[in-house]
Amino acid sequence: MEPDSFRMHLNSLIQGLRNVTFMIQKQKAELVGYEDWYTRFVKEVGPKPLMRWAVKSRNRVVKESDLELLSEAKIRWVGNWAVKEERKFTFPPRMSSREMLGAIFADPGNPRMGVVTVSRRWVDKALPDWELLHATREVFIELSRLLHTAHAAADVSLCALDDREPSCVTPVIDEQPLACMDINAGVRQEHLDLEDGFGIREVEHYLKRDERRVEKARERYGSFSVTASNPIEAAPQLMESARMVLKKDKCHMPMMWSYRGGKIIDMISPNFADQNGKYLMFHRLADRVESLRADGVVLVIEAWWAQGEALDAQGQVIPPRDRKDRKEVLHVAAATRDGERRSLLAPFSRTKLGKIVFEETITGPDEELEVLGPFLPIFERWKQMDEREERWSS
Repeated sequence: MEPDSFRMHLNSLIQGLRNVTFMIQKQKAELVGYEDWYTRFVKEVGPKPLMRWAVKSRNRVVKESDLELLSEAKIRWVGNWAVKEERKFTFPPRMSSREMLGAIFADPGNPRMGVVTVSRRWVDKALPDWELLHATREVFIELSRLLHTAHAAADVSLCALDDREPSCVTPVIDEQPLACMDINAGVRQEHLDLEDGFGIREVEHYLKRDERRVEKARERYGSFSVTASNPIEAAPQLMESARMVLKKDKCHMPMMWSYRGGKIIDMISPNFADQNGKYLMFHRLADRVESLRADGVVLVIEAWWAQGEALDAQGQVIPPRDRKDRKEVLHVAAATRDGERRSLLAPFSRTKLGKIVFEETITGPDEELEVLGPFLPIFERWKQMDEREERWSS
C-alpha cells in the first residue's frame, strides 16, 4: 500500500536480477565448464516469457522510464470445493479494502453466498497475466539455479555475504524458493463470510521442533516412522500413526504435509471454525502449495462419511454430515502433481467409555470413495502451474 516505495524497490530488484548474468559472464574464465552449462541455461531459460520480460524491463528502467504499473484487486468467491469464481478489478492504489468491496457489491449480479477473498496485486502493463511479486520470484528462482551451478564450477559453497534481513537470505545459494517470497501471503488478502456478514481473520502460529516434546510424544503414542519419500507410499504409514494418536487422544487434528522432490518441505495443521471457514482453508492450502511449488501432499483429517450418494427433495446432494447413516472416519488422502491419488478411510465408533474401535480400512478408486473434494482447489492450482510451465527444478 506504499506505491512510491514499492516502485523504487521493484526497479532496484529488476536491475539486480539482470546484473546476475552480467557478473557471471565477467568471471567466465574462472568457472569450469562455463561454455557448456551457461549455453545450456540460455537455451533453456532464454525463450521463457518471464525471462524475456525481465531483460526488457531492466532496459526500460535503466534507459527509458519506470514500469507502467496497475494496482489490481483479484476477487475470489468460494461456494464449496468445486464452485469458485475469480474476477479482476482495477482500483486506485490507495483505495481501502472496504471501499473495494463496496464498489464490487454495488453490482447486484455479484454472488451473495460463500466466502469472498480480496487479494491485492501489482501488475505491469507489459506482463498483464502475472502479479509482479510472483513474476520476479520466478526469475529469482531461475537465476538461483544458475548461481548454484556457477558456485559449483568455482568450487565454492558459500558467498561472502553478511547477515541479511530477512533472515532466509543467507550465503547458501539455494535452488528452492525462499520462504519470504510467499506469492499468496495472508497479509495481502482479506476474507469475508457473505452469509454471516463477518470477516475471517487468518492467523498463523509457528512451532519449532522441541526434542523434549518429541520424547514425550514417543512415550505417549509409541514409536513410529514415515520412511517413504513419495506421498502415495507414505499414506499407509501416516494412517498407522494417525490411528495411534486417535486411540490415545480420542481426536486427531487436521494435518497436511507438502512434498517437493521426494522430501517433506512443510507441515501444517489447518483449523477452521465452520463449513465456510473449511472451504476457505482448503483454497488457502492450494495457495500454499503454489507458493512452495509442492509436487505432492498428504492430508490426515477426521471426517463424516457415508457410502454412496443421497439427494434431497430438490435433487441436491446431501453432505455426509447431514445423513443419518453417516460414520466417523479417519481419512488419509494423498495426491501428486503428476496425477497419482490415494485415499484411505478408517471408519470407527466410540464405546460408552470412550474407547475408539476401528473397522477395517477402506481403500478404492477415488471416484467411488468420493472423499477428495477438499483437494479439488489443489488439483486446479497444479493445472494452472502446469499451464505456466512452472516447476521446481532439482
